[in-house]
Amino acid sequence: MNATGQLLRDYAEKGSEPAFRELVSRYVDLVYSVAFRRIGGDAHLVEDVVQTVFADLARKAGSLKGETMLGGWLHRHTCFVSSTLMRGERRRQQREREVVS
Repeated sequence: MNATGQLLRDYAEKGSEPAFRELVSRYVDLVYSVAFRRIGGDAHLVEDVVQTVFADLARKAGSLKGETMLGGWLHRHTCFVSSTLMRGERRRQQREREVVS
């Protein structure tokens, strides 16, 4: 098992905050850059995506298999969260336009 897998297992099994903090520090730049590209540069929305992705990782850490490539999982999940958030934003903007007209 690689070091990332061990950190993930330490967090999932023991609730190790230092292990989770290390995972975040290793992958926050990846998650931020993917979210930034998908969102289109709105820093507030990007930060919401990053926070959601790592909250989801914390919640799902125990269900991730040991052979899971965490970088790939985070990339795919960031794309999913970004798409969901942008879809909600478009709907909100459409409703606001309807109310104004």
